[in-house]
Amino acid sequence: MNTLLKKPTLFFVLGILSILAGTVYAIMLIAGNSAQDGLLGIYILFSLVLVLFTVIADRLLVRKFGNQKVNKVQFSFLLLIVLLWIMRAILNWL
Repeated sequence: MNTLLKKPTLFFVLGILSILAGTVYAIMLIAGNSAQDGLLGIYILFSLVLVLFTVIADRLLVRKFGNQKVNKVQFSFLLLIVLLWIMRAILNWL
C-alpha cells in the first residue's frame, strides 16, 4: 500500500486535490442559507464519487502497468483535452 502512495500520477494528485477542495466547498454550500446553495453542495458531493472512482482506477492501473506508462497515457489524455479546448475557443472566435 505504501508503494502505491509513493508513485504519484497526474490523475491521482488532481483527484486528491479536487476531493479535498470539493468537500470543503460543498460543506460550505450545504451550511449556507439558501436551498439552491445546499442543492449545489449535494451535487458537488455526488460528483466527487466519480473522482474517487477515477483515483481508484488510477491506483489499479499503476499497480498493473507501472507509474511511467500510466503517466504517459494520462498526459496524452490531458493534451488531447487541452487541444480540443483550444480548437473550440478558436472556432468560437471565428
